[in-house]
Amino acid sequence: MKKDHRENTVGPWAAAKLDALESYLKFYGTALNKQSFTRVYIDAFAGACITKVRGTGTAAEPLPFFDETDDTQAQEEFIFGSPVRALNVPNGFHRHYFFDLDETRAETLRTVTEKRSGVTVQVGDCNPLIRNLAPSLKAPNIRGVAFLDPYGAHLEWATLEALADTGTMEVVINFPLAMAINRLITRSGDLPECWANQLTACFGTDEWRTIAYSREVDLFGTEITTKNGDVAERLLNLYVSRLKKLFPFVAKPHLIRNTRNAPLYYLIWAGPNKLGLKGADYILRQGERVGKR
Repeated sequence: MKKDHRENTVGPWAAAKLDALESYLKFYGTALNKQSFTRVYIDAFAGACITKVRGTGTAAEPLPFFDETDDTQAQEEFIFGSPVRALNVPNGFHRHYFFDLDETRAETLRTVTEKRSGVTVQVGDCNPLIRNLAPSLKAPNIRGVAFLDPYGAHLEWATLEALADTGTMEVVINFPLAMAINRLITRSGDLPECWANQLTACFGTDEWRTIAYSREVDLFGTEITTKNGDVAERLLNLYVSRLKKLFPFVAKPHLIRNTRNAPLYYLIWAGPNKLGLKGADYILRQGERVGKR
């Protein structure tokens, strides 16, 4: 486990995201505990079971005038990842599905869950894996939550469509707008084809192009491409408006910032039930939220 700890680090803001997820899973378990549903949890980009917070564990320095060190400077901080939180939440889930691209992280998950029943750990791209799983989640006795926490613009819209089509699954999405998506949209408009295809797959449309760029012809007949202002906010509006066409209820996005107060990503809840909306709205309202959409 120590090797796994040190190979995985996160920023201190990751705790806010994971705390919000854990709070919602507790609410969810309480709400459904006395009902006979089989509760399902999906972790699409499962990651590590435990991670070190970057910036902790700095070398201790001697205290002035004393032959002692300040031990508080040397303390490392670790936080539990989403898999451990979901596995240990009160009134939890009967079935867990963990997907990850990394075999080492997957093997750690298998070790952690070897004595638990109803746990599936798979290595690979979660998008086709979830789409293959989704038809089995349409059963009327199923209810569940999918945590979709991509490292970049890797969550495909077709995956959201498959989850929405079940009519039983809620989603908690980490939409990495500032961390990844807006960075793919270069100022010049000269995007590698693979980036453009990734953005189209993420949004499920190429409307992001007209939102991101303006094109005009100068006096010499040369087409000039410029990146529009307020691209991030407009892309968020596009994503949320499209989510509302998939799911009956969508909570207002919850903005997560870094230690310098710069925006990083949004947590977005969407699902088929109004009760879930009320719970998500209350929990996400504890942090900064964007205005009405």
